[in-house]
Amino acid sequence: MKFTQSLSRREFLKLGGMVAGAAMLPKNALRYARRAQQFSEDANLGRVCVGDIGAWHELKSEPSMDAPKVATAWRDDVLEIKREVVATALDYNRYNQRWYETPNGYIYAPMVQPVKFKVNTPVAQLPLDNEGKPGMWVEITQPVVDMELAGSKENASYWIRTAMVPRLYYSQVYWASNIRQANGKTQYLLYEKYGALPDSYWVDAEACRPITAEEIAPIHPDVGDKLIKIDYQNQTLSCLEGNREVYFCEVSTGYKRDGEYLTPGGVHTIWRKLVSVHMSAGGVSEYDSPGIGWTTIFHADGQAIHAVYWHNNFGSALSHGCVNCRPDDAKWIWRWCNPQVNYYPGELTVQGGANSTKVEVDLGVLG
Repeated sequence: MKFTQSLSRREFLKLGGMVAGAAMLPKNALRYARRAQQFSEDANLGRVCVGDIGAWHELKSEPSMDAPKVATAWRDDVLEIKREVVATALDYNRYNQRWYETPNGYIYAPMVQPVKFKVNTPVAQLPLDNEGKPGMWVEITQPVVDMELAGSKENASYWIRTAMVPRLYYSQVYWASNIRQANGKTQYLLYEKYGALPDSYWVDAEACRPITAEEIAPIHPDVGDKLIKIDYQNQTLSCLEGNREVYFCEVSTGYKRDGEYLTPGGVHTIWRKLVSVHMSAGGVSEYDSPGIGWTTIFHADGQAIHAVYWHNNFGSALSHGCVNCRPDDAKWIWRWCNPQVNYYPGELTVQGGANSTKVEVDLGVLG
């Protein structure tokens, strides 16, 4: 049986390092405000993604929490990943034993989002949607991307208002609604179609990969006997066609709080799917997360299967109830399960769910 951590996402984030005000940090540590550096498109990279602004994490001389510190990595730093290794000795306090070797030492892998640095060719003009309006879905393909807010920061979403420098991150998905030339570059005007305030921001088009209708086409659409099985104890997800498993991945489900499993057990029915959505909860005191791609909602309280970019701790229960997946896994599951969703508008809400795929959450407990 896998070790299941009883940590909320907020508690997990604080494991990334101590939080300090910007004025308290040494000047050479104020890396959050600097522009992302350039990397080779072939390089294997990782973004330090865990912790609030100003958080840091130690790089070790070897893959062990007990090893001497050799360097410091700050939130949003981008590191070259030479290889993934396992801890030199079993760490009984953690399920994940994975570490990344970097040129400057070893860093605990769950704190680092695997990323690439891909440069895209901007489109000359945006395609027209089914209503004749320009627009397309795009995916962020660079580790950290600066943005220029179009509008008042005071009236923007919580994540924008509270950031020293609001940024977008690798694998996020947005809707591009306009295009312009500025400072010698092509920029897209991005915003979130669903779940967000009407914020919009100009972003370098080279950091945005256009998503085509073909790449989100349904997988095995003629198969009717589909089932998603989530194993809470092992933190895994399986896609079944009849008795045949066609896909398998590690996930992070909701943890257990006050005796309650935040990911509800039993059999549920998918009732809404979105290419991308903005998620927030607790009056934004718990989380406020934009650009969440490949969201498949299966419970009336909002629990969903979706991509994440804020941790790499799959195999451990740490969400508020949703089923966190690596972006590629979430996208495959989204394309495979029913109902099918068209590129325009990129969202579908169904009533009844007679033709929707079932989601079975096995908590592995009696009662």
